[in-house]
Amino acid sequence: MYNDFMSIRKTPLTNGEYYHVFNRGVDKREIFTDEEEIYFFFRRLQDLNSTEVNNAIKMKRKRHKEKVWMDEGDSLVSIVSYCLLPNHFHLLLKQETDDGVSKFMQRLSTSYAKFFNQKHNRNGSLFQGKFKANHISGDYSLSTVASYVNLNYKHHKINPKNKLVKSSIFEYFSTELGDCICDKIEIDFVLSESGGLDQYKSFSKAASIHFANNKGVLLTDDDFEF
Repeated sequence: MYNDFMSIRKTPLTNGEYYHVFNRGVDKREIFTDEEEIYFFFRRLQDLNSTEVNNAIKMKRKRHKEKVWMDEGDSLVSIVSYCLLPNHFHLLLKQETDDGVSKFMQRLSTSYAKFFNQKHNRNGSLFQGKFKANHISGDYSLSTVASYVNLNYKHHKINPKNKLVKSSIFEYFSTELGDCICDKIEIDFVLSESGGLDQYKSFSKAASIHFANNKGVLLTDDDFEF
């Protein structure tokens, strides 16, 4: 199942459709080395998601990297789930406007690469080529893919207490203490598709164990604390 899921055929990006979007650091290098960096990327997930581009807002973002500065305009995408890990990221997005996913990812990648390169006094590409976007077809439920994204850190045996990880799983469980950026309607749809919150917890755990085991990573119920 895991291998089939990751080989979903790429199709043109269409409004109203869902896409699993992912990328990693060039040469598998770390793209998040401290909390400042992972939260810069996280905030850009919020404030770059707009059809409007205002130069005054751009300058505020440049000067005040720790804040979110929103443009007026429609959302390019709806964020369904996300997982940010030390050397890669996963996003589950629904395209809302024409070329929304492409515009959003181009802005996000460019903004973060400039920030990271300036901070580390480096040049060149940060990400391993263009982002990958796999269309979520009828063969895979939205709750299945959301589980894969939300708990991707489990597949890599990463303990959030010891390494940098930021996942939307806590938005799903209503235990996120910081900003929530996932579309609430989409979260409710995923939970409803699974039969409710308790059922989603069980489903996501079982799906994650299945995904991990197909990658040769042994997970058991003991690896999950919900």
